[in-house]
Amino acid sequence: MSAVRPLMLAIQNRDAEAARAALERDASQATDPLPGGLSPLMFALYNGAHEIVELLKPFRALDVFECAASNDAWGLTRHLVDDPALLQAHSVDGWTPLHLAAFFGARETTLTLVGLGAELDAVSTNPMANTPMHAAIAGAAGESLAPLLIALGADVSYVGGSGVNALHLAASRGFESLCNLLTARGIDRTQVTEDGKTAAEIARERGHLAVAASLDLLPG
Repeated sequence: MSAVRPLMLAIQNRDAEAARAALERDASQATDPLPGGLSPLMFALYNGAHEIVELLKPFRALDVFECAASNDAWGLTRHLVDDPALLQAHSVDGWTPLHLAAFFGARETTLTLVGLGAELDAVSTNPMANTPMHAAIAGAAGESLAPLLIALGADVSYVGGSGVNALHLAASRGFESLCNLLTARGIDRTQVTEDGKTAAEIARERGHLAVAASLDLLPG
């Protein structure tokens, strides 16, 4: 089993000073993939360690997935001009660039990817088996980016892994206006997840009582 390196611990703790010290001792930590293949910079993005992301950027050029996630539209465009196939590529953890841009609330790279022809309904290759719209709802700017993707033509009815659809995700986060939009677009509010829960039941479990009540009042 690989030992946990100091930079990884610093990222998990969002400790920029510890990260700086770790890099001063061993700069290879900035570029060596973590167990599973994830880059340190992407790991920092996932952990919300934004100061450490900035520390890591000078060590090497960002790849297409890191550009998408960090809202680097210029870097992203350069990658896609050089290799258009990257538009539909999947990261080591199963996401397309559009999934990552949507999840991280990166509006500029989201629009860049859609404009260059990224597949709106691409399915991730991990157990979540979901689309960029699902990723947007689960992410940093779900209430704003998900409606944008819907307006651009994303399929609201797609069901991902474990029977989870967009309404289940929106309800779990308490996004009442997004739930209303999804139901107006024809999503079935009575659809259940693999463990038998409707969107209203998920909202109620999460303490989003107004959302649950609103969903309960809608016609089946």
